[in-house]
Amino acid sequence: MKISNKIKCGLLGLILFISACDKFLEVGQPDNLVKDEFWQNRDQVQSSLNGLYTSFNNCVNLFQAWGDIRSSLYAPGSQATSTHTQFISHDIYTENSLLNWGNIYRSIGWINAFIKNAPTALQHDPTFKKEELDNMLGEAHALRALYYFYLVRAFKEVPIIKEPYESDTQNLSVAASSENEVLDFIEEDLSFALDAAPQTFTNNFHRFGRVTKNAVLAMMADVKLWRNEYDACIDLCEMLDASYADKLVEPSAWYTIFSPGNSPESIFEFQYMENGPSSPLYGWFAYHDNTRDIYLANRTNILINAGELLYSAAIPEHFSADTIRLKNYSAFTLTEASNGYRPAYEVYKFLGQAPYQRSYRNQSDRVAHYIFYRYREIMFMKAEAYAMNNEYEKAEAIINIIRKHCDLPDLTPGEAGQGIEFFSWLLMEREFELGFEGKEWFAAVRISRRPGYENILIEKAATNHAMGRSYQVIRARLLDTESWFLPYHRTEVERNQLLQQKDFYKNK
Repeated sequence: MKISNKIKCGLLGLILFISACDKFLEVGQPDNLVKDEFWQNRDQVQSSLNGLYTSFNNCVNLFQAWGDIRSSLYAPGSQATSTHTQFISHDIYTENSLLNWGNIYRSIGWINAFIKNAPTALQHDPTFKKEELDNMLGEAHALRALYYFYLVRAFKEVPIIKEPYESDTQNLSVAASSENEVLDFIEEDLSFALDAAPQTFTNNFHRFGRVTKNAVLAMMADVKLWRNEYDACIDLCEMLDASYADKLVEPSAWYTIFSPGNSPESIFEFQYMENGPSSPLYGWFAYHDNTRDIYLANRTNILINAGELLYSAAIPEHFSADTIRLKNYSAFTLTEASNGYRPAYEVYKFLGQAPYQRSYRNQSDRVAHYIFYRYREIMFMKAEAYAMNNEYEKAEAIINIIRKHCDLPDLTPGEAGQGIEFFSWLLMEREFELGFEGKEWFAAVRISRRPGYENILIEKAATNHAMGRSYQVIRARLLDTESWFLPYHRTEVERNQLLQQKDFYKNK
């Protein structure tokens, strides 16, 4: 992996200058810092920490592509390029720019520099307390764990870099570690973070936009579920139940999760503000705005899923427009959009300032947050873990709580089935609640890697493909489970002598 000289000494990069108004994401990038001139006081450490958060903005496009856009809900928008359509059609080539993890490892490098150097400020600033430093280090370790968790779910085997780049003599070639080695490292970071991270913050943007112990618990539950450690996942989810079970917003307030965001059930969101970096979500999904969209919603699969979830024989009179998430101008605008392929929908949940009407955000208010974790995802994790333990009644009960808060009818006992039937249902439920929030491909991969469930992902991805690709073509591309993970970008393999391209992608 090529690590830029711009992070030499672990000091170059994102440094935040905090104004009297505490503008969390206002960033400057000085070009000539020397190690001896930095890490001298609390303010410098705090500025550097805030810069670590700001660097997320350079990475969310990769999080979205890696974790979501191969799911069955996506269709290419009018501005999609081959980099996007390769993902959607499951035909990814090694020069695709969305494979380039440079921004991710650059951010990890800054975190490594922070972890190594921030403690030196205690020696120079008597007003800087060790408890404050410990809180900050807990946040940094959690952020590093989150980056690596995206990497390992996307690529499976990736290099682990623990130290900042500080010398021209350092070896830049690093072999990929195994999936389990990366996950072990992630859990080490999260264990440290759970002990050290702050409980909460009084500032609203910090309470939802910085790492707290609850954010760490959410990450840990996610990792445990990825590792098929179901009881551990349930235990962690129950710890979060204590904080959030009574905070689910009522159906009439469902849209407040996205506008204005930071709802009571939010756990961790990347904060976008008027005076900070602009949110990419509007540009990704805004078909109505002179067709600037990159992504649309796969209309066919949305309607089929709606039929499966809502038109059961037990409630034949129920109509999807009576529910929150399928009302026009809630999650979607149900007017068909044209993208040169099949009819699709605009994704409205990130675009509007008010629900159930045509009310798009103003130019100055296009600041929808990027949601990393909210409580309903934790509930779905817990339901999935219960089902894997064959406790389907408990899993259905959790799903019914979510449905109740969207004006959806309860599942009748056993309605979702068991085994493959249940997990196919669970993925549809997840897509309706969490669709386009960045993780539904990861969820499908996680479930389908378990013995006996391999066909779930293939069936979902290959049926009613948004670009009109035949079922047989998509199925053939996904039969080898290594195709569920990404290739390394060609330039990374060329630069890093120890990084070997995966066999599945060697001829692409």
